[in-house]
Parts: sequence; C-alpha cells; structure tokens
Amino acid sequence: MLRQCVLASALLLLLATRITPSAAQETTPAATLPTVPAPGGLGRTPLPADATEIAALFARLPGTVAGETRVEVDGSASEDRLIVAYGPVDPAFGPALSLQALDLSSGDFFPEDFTAGAFVASVVGVPDFGAEAFGRDGDLVWVRATTAAGVAGDRPGTPTVTRPIYTLSWGNAASPWLFGAAASTPEGLEALVDAFVATAEFSPGAASPDATPVISTPSTPTASPMSTAPGSALLL
Repeated sequence: MLRQCVLASALLLLLATRITPSAAQETTPAATLPTVPAPGGLGRTPLPADATEIAALFARLPGTVAGETRVEVDGSASEDRLIVAYGPVDPAFGPALSLQALDLSSGDFFPEDFTAGAFVASVVGVPDFGAEAFGRDGDLVWVRATTAAGVAGDRPGTPTVTRPIYTLSWGNAASPWLFGAAASTPEGLEALVDAFVATAEFSPGAASPDATPVISTPSTPTASPMSTAPGSALLL
C-alpha cells in the first residue's frame, strides 16, 4: 500500500499523462512564455544539472518543512527520478509534502530531446492540468497548478474521496530535468519551495543532511505569482 502511496504522490509523471504524445511533439516554444518572476525566488536559484548534483542537494534539505518531518518512502532505484517526502503518509494520498526531480528524456512517453521548457509550454494549454500561473524567469520556466486527486473506496459502492493537490513545476528551459513540488495545502507548497531555494542557494558544505533522498521509479491559465485558489480537475 505504501508503494501505491508513493506512486500517487509522484505528480509530475501523473500530471504529465494529461499531455498526449502528439502534443508533446508539437509544443509551443518555451521562448513564447510570458516573462514573469518565478515564485519563491526560483529565478535566481542555481539548479543542479544532473542526477548526482540533484541527489546531493536533496540530501541537504531540512529534516522538517512546514512542521512535517522528513520520511523515507519505498520505491525501486532509478536514475531518472529522485523523491524527497515529508509526512505523515496518508494511506490513500501519500505524504503531505513531496519534492521530486524527473529526467524527461529518459522515459518512453516524451521525445528524447524533451526539456523542462517544452513541458511547461505544453501543459499550460491543457485544461485538465489545472495550470493557474506560469512564466519564464531568465533561463527558468515554471508552472503552478491546482488539481484534485481522487481515490476510489475499498469496497463496491464506496464513494470516491477527493483532495486538492497544489503543485509547482520548474526547471531550466533547455534542461531535461524537471523539478516538482506537491502539497496538500498552499502553505505547505510555499514552504517546500522556500526550503528548496534556501538549500540550493547555500554551498554544499553549508548544511549537513538529516536524511538520504529516496530514488524512486515510477491541468485559461493566467501569468501571475503563486496563488492559493483551488482547482477542480480530477486527477485520477
């Protein structure tokens, strides 16, 4: 069941399925995205360039974010996805906060040359993705979305339970690495992004890790900063 929770919390891949392969091949150029400052100061934050650098940054993330303690989650090792989670772990919806990095070029869903810029340019026009704000801040592209996760009951006739999920995805436009934060509240999302920024802006030796990052397998938007308005698209 925990493995199912982890997969449910891996929202980048799940949200990415809202894009059809043909749409991925015919993306709007990232250069056409509006120039809008990224939330949390991400536009001035140096991003790690590969799996090794990402793992090192994730290892330095704090042990507690928004009052939630960092937790280990099950999952098979993969070089194209790294996940850090903060509890508690809901039996149906997974951890309260999750941060992950996904190599878009390594799977078989997107073209091999797919980038973070192509991803953001693709999803901002997909209604079900739930994009509420997006833009380009220097080399960085970003999109904030609110959607809803739905989990069917354990027994026939049991109603589906839904919960809003707040997400922010970002990355360097030309990089295949896409970063994503997901939370059950807007405040949790903001705190998680702030923790990422604060950690990335310090040198590798500035903080000692509390835990080891987990390497795991596997929705008309407006250009504005981070908002707390919930959306209504059904995730599952």
